[in-house]
Amino acid sequence: MGKKRRAKKLQRKLAAEARKLTLPKVLKLMAKTFVLVFGISVLLALGIAAGLEWLKSLWAQLLVYGAGYFLAYRWLMADFLPPPAEALKKPKK
Repeated sequence: MGKKRRAKKLQRKLAAEARKLTLPKVLKLMAKTFVLVFGISVLLALGIAAGLEWLKSLWAQLLVYGAGYFLAYRWLMADFLPPPAEALKKPKK
């Protein structure tokens, strides 16, 4: 088996394994989501307390939560992504 084929096969195997749901992964995702939502809620509360009246609108809050989720998606789903191809290469001795 060639090096490229072996690397592709290993990448497919690691990708399939990374997508599997396990209890530790789900609990970690729940904890990260809680931290994200709590942090955004605190920022919204501070913004409203600082006098930003437009943050009281439901649509503005949904926009802020959506933007926060969009920006943190990579961090939230890191456990479900396969390792990068560069990490699979073995260092030469």
